Amino acid sequence: MRNTTVEPWVHQYVVTLYLLKALERDRKHAEAMKLSRIWGGLFERLLLLTEREHNHVKQRLRRSGCRIVLEEVTPERHYHVMYVFQGYEFHCSMMPVVLKGKCEEKLQELLGGVS
Repeated sequence: MRNTTVEPWVHQYVVTLYLLKALERDRKHAEAMKLSRIWGGLFERLLLLTEREHNHVKQRLRRSGCRIVLEEVTPERHYHVMYVFQGYEFHCSMMPVVLKGKCEEKLQELLGGVS
């Protein structure tokens, strides 16, 4: 059984969570770059925007009555989320390639808004 009501929000939750982790890791690498102060400022703004969106998604899930019960990386390296909505248990799984692509799309969207 698929849950089309909150499933897109669960996907957004996963994407924004992993984008936050990736931006934090990339920010640490940017500290060694020649223009680290400029890159650091850009990463700070991107992290702030991503964190706001992640919090918005979490609030939206909470308000709709959805509760994320489990987040794990499977042995096949897929990201698996189990959540409860309207008393039913649902599962969402994303392959690493798909998750990376979605994170790149979200980053492109955020970069369009950062000036």
